[in-house]
Amino acid sequence: MRGLVLTLGAALALGFAVQAEAADEPFEPTPPKPHAGPVGYSALPGNYLAGRFAYRQRDVSSASQYYQLVLAEDSENRALVQRTLVLTVQDGRIGDAVRLAKRLVALDPKSKIGHLVLIVNAVAEGRLEQAFEQLNSIERNGIYELMAPIMEGWVQLGRGNFDAAMAAIEPLSTKQAFEMYHAYHGALMAMLSDSRDIAVKNYDVALTAVPGGTLRVVMAYGIYLRSLGRTEEATTLYENYREHNPDSPWLDSIYEAIHSKDQPDQIIASAQDGLAEALFGAASALPNESGGDTGLIYAHLALHLRPDFPVAQLLVGEVLDVLERYEDAITSYSAIPKESPYSWSARLRAASGLAAIERIDEAVVILAEMVEERPGRSDAAIALADVLRRNDRYSEAVDYYDIAIERTGDHEARHWSLFYSRGVMLERTKRWPRAEADFLYALELQPDQPLVLNYLGYSWVEQGTNLERAMELIERAVALRPTDGYIVDSLGWAFYRLGNYEKAVKHLERAVELRADDPIITDHLGDIYWKVGRQNEARFQWERSLVLGAEEEAANLIRQKLKDGVPDEPKASQ
Repeated sequence: MRGLVLTLGAALALGFAVQAEAADEPFEPTPPKPHAGPVGYSALPGNYLAGRFAYRQRDVSSASQYYQLVLAEDSENRALVQRTLVLTVQDGRIGDAVRLAKRLVALDPKSKIGHLVLIVNAVAEGRLEQAFEQLNSIERNGIYELMAPIMEGWVQLGRGNFDAAMAAIEPLSTKQAFEMYHAYHGALMAMLSDSRDIAVKNYDVALTAVPGGTLRVVMAYGIYLRSLGRTEEATTLYENYREHNPDSPWLDSIYEAIHSKDQPDQIIASAQDGLAEALFGAASALPNESGGDTGLIYAHLALHLRPDFPVAQLLVGEVLDVLERYEDAITSYSAIPKESPYSWSARLRAASGLAAIERIDEAVVILAEMVEERPGRSDAAIALADVLRRNDRYSEAVDYYDIAIERTGDHEARHWSLFYSRGVMLERTKRWPRAEADFLYALELQPDQPLVLNYLGYSWVEQGTNLERAMELIERAVALRPTDGYIVDSLGWAFYRLGNYEKAVKHLERAVELRADDPIITDHLGDIYWKVGRQNEARFQWERSLVLGAEEEAANLIRQKLKDGVPDEPKASQ
């Protein structure tokens, strides 16, 4: 997502240390469930452990509820209140989070997450004076040297003071690292205040952030230019973005917004939306792999300010995907209206999530509808073909790879994987001439692609054709990926098929070292051990292959070999 949204820095692990309102409501933890223990019995340890276990299972909702039960018996535990608050925000239950935040700042007046939740809630409820007072107490160092001025700017604009809003963010212009953020939010503020010259000037500066501009800047500026009747400039902006992001799923959406008959809505409509934009930017700046939990906090707070914020819903879904919370991710994607420009990407991701939790038929239905919906796009066809391929529906996969390739147009080096994937499916369905043609063409597009080199070379060895070139391809693949156990196995198996048992042993032993958990490679090593007279070791490897889960057909062959050994002519074991 980082390539698709305006980021607020390379690694913004934000923790907003702001002054919150006083806790004017008593803290009321969720009451514990009745228990049948004796007098004096405490469920605290069990609920605490259950909460930890639920979190490790990525069940954030249950973890939060268990921790709230613990708080009913230990409401003064600052660390526990903070942990429960974090989980509650990550679960998107901001109303419950506000209660916890008030309790947390009472226990810890310097709590960053507690103050952030309360400030956002004050803005969401229109209590801008309270939000402004709290912001005036922020110590502006670290990340708050950047974020505090932006937050203050939007609160000032919400109070109706454009000059004060621009003055609030002005310190950002003095640092090169903050210049783009000053320009982008300054442009949005000026746009809302109908200060056209200031808005255009700031948008032009914001475009310099990355070549071609970031998605949010391009969309915001393009729509704004369109509203000013400067459609030609908006089109140039779009073409520039397309040049730098040829595979972006947003190209159609940007183009449609710029060239629609009706004037499209601006990217934000209020100061509250502007603060949501800032929080969304913070969420999208965090790497999903390492900052996903924190990103969820900012994304859900952005949605609290702006519930109809599809790009934030999309981001929430993506983070949940990374955290393997697929059911929750699908729910987030499904909440995006079909008419939204983000619906297409949301449906692609929802289908991927459905496939990940083995709801294959539902994924296929969604993707098949999308293939028909937009005949000019290839991404849905590719996604559907990939789902079918992973679920051994090879013939159907070929059909959709055909559609995807037909829709691709001019083939570039990056399209090698389409032909490789279709080639594999064709080979599996015993249509070798077409498969071979796809592999050869994939190598034309990407001559040093080890997967293609390996698969084509291995297939030729299995068929006993083009042996000299086959060995060249496989050896080149190994040189490119010397630690890939599957490719090293191919080289060893090729030597085995050619009767060069000494070299076969060397490479197959190395392959097993690299992929000790693979039943096929282990089976291959057993075969070569048998051929060189190491029968006991061969039987050991075959037994290991069965333990590792060899597929039924291969397992039957292995049991036969355990009885009779390897026949004189090795059989294909691809």
